[in-house]
Amino acid sequence: MPISRRRFLAASSALLATTACSQSMGSPSSSGSSTGSGSTSSTNVKKGLGGAAPLSSGLVTDWYYNWSSSPSTSGIPSTHPSMRFFPMVWGWYPSTTPSLVASLKAQQPPILLGFNEPDNTSQSNISVDTAISAWPQFQGIATDLVSPACADPLGTWMQTFMAAIDKQNLQCDSVAVHSYGGISASAFLSNLDQIYTLYQRPLWVTEFAVADWSATGTTPDSYTVQQVYDFMQAVCPAMDNLSYVKGYAWFPWPSKNSNALASSVLFDTSGKLTELGQLYSTF
Repeated sequence: MPISRRRFLAASSALLATTACSQSMGSPSSSGSSTGSGSTSSTNVKKGLGGAAPLSSGLVTDWYYNWSSSPSTSGIPSTHPSMRFFPMVWGWYPSTTPSLVASLKAQQPPILLGFNEPDNTSQSNISVDTAISAWPQFQGIATDLVSPACADPLGTWMQTFMAAIDKQNLQCDSVAVHSYGGISASAFLSNLDQIYTLYQRPLWVTEFAVADWSATGTTPDSYTVQQVYDFMQAVCPAMDNLSYVKGYAWFPWPSKNSNALASSVLFDTSGKLTELGQLYSTF
C-alpha cells in the first residue's frame, strides 16, 4: 500500500453488534456524525478494528490490534479492558525483535499476528528468506499464529513463504488478508475464496476498506460514501456467515496527504462516528 497509509498508522492509535441476517438494507442517514455519548459491548466475535477507536466514537468491537505488541493506552480500549487485543510483530530487526518475541512467548497470547506487509517496500519490507529464517522463533507462542499480512496475499512473496512453511512443517494456523480494492462486493468475496482455496487455512481480514489510490494530493476520491456504505453492508454480513473467516477489521483512518480513503473513514475530525462508522457499529 502507498506509504501515506503507513505514515498515518503511527498517528492513529469497534457499538452494538447485531446478527448479520438481521441487518436491513438502507442508506447513510442525513443526520451526520453520531454523538458518541455512550457505547455498548460488541457481541460479534468476528468484528474488530485496525487501531484504537477514539473515545468520543463509542465504537466497541470484540477485538482490535494496533500494529504493535502492546495494547493501546488511549481511546476505547483504555475504557473497555474486555476487548481482546491481538499483538503483532510488525517487522524484523535482528538487534531488537528477538527480545520482543521472547517477551511475547512468556505472555502466551492466544493469537499472534505476523509481519505487516513484508512484500511492500514502504512497510516492513522483509525478504522471504529472512521471514522464514525468523519464523521458527514464533513457534509455540500462540495457539493461533497468523501469517504475515501481505499487501498482495496472492502474490509471489506470500506464495513462496507459505510453500516454505508447509515444506518445513512450521506453525502457521491462519492467513492474514489486506484488501483495498474497489466497490465490488462480489470481487472482494471472490478474492477471499481464492486465498482460502490456495492456502487451505482460515482467514483473518486484518485490513480492508474501499480505496481509490489514484486520488493523490488534492484529487478527490472517485467513490462516494453511499457506494462504500453499500459495499460494507454486503461484505460484513457475508463474512459473518463464512466459516473460514475468523474475523475482520475495517481500516477506519484517512490517508495522510491523500483522499484515497476519504469515503471509507469511520470517524470525523472530532472522533465521532461518521455515517459509515454508524453502519459498522451495527454488525
